[in-house]
Amino acid sequence: MLRPYCKNSLLTLAAVFLLIDTSHAARPGKTTEEPIVITSNRMEAEKLGDKVTFLGNVMLKKEGMTLSSDSMIVFYDAGTKDIREIEAYGNVVVHKEGRVALSNVASYFSREEKIVLTGDARIIENENQIGGEKITLFMRDDRSIVEGGKVLLYQEKTDKAVEGKRQK
Repeated sequence: MLRPYCKNSLLTLAAVFLLIDTSHAARPGKTTEEPIVITSNRMEAEKLGDKVTFLGNVMLKKEGMTLSSDSMIVFYDAGTKDIREIEAYGNVVVHKEGRVALSNVASYFSREEKIVLTGDARIIENENQIGGEKITLFMRDDRSIVEGGKVLLYQEKTDKAVEGKRQK
């Protein structure tokens, strides 16, 4: 009974240690940010710090955003050992401030703080949906670009509009 809990706790702890920028003190040219925390059922590290793969029930949390997927690969910059890019595969769901973005594949680029969604990509906010071949989410600017897409907007019907149609 204790074993699965211990296994998941160790993976979570290992993920936090691997992904936290080790010096949150001000470095030249660096800003202090919240760490990226990733949890999963399994974690595999390659080349000790160049690439880490997370498998099964993967959840990434960063500054008010969560990204979940079936698997995720984290790539580090060889020189600085900072996170360069994160790729998420299978049932990708991004939650941020009341919006949900869905796709089959997502790539997060840390330097630009953007997420590129491909494979049945769509954004849902309330009842409105935007879909496309490729959706780029710019996290800093809270904006997005939809390529090859379609928009489905629902407009609330007022009682006056419905009554006006009945009288004609």
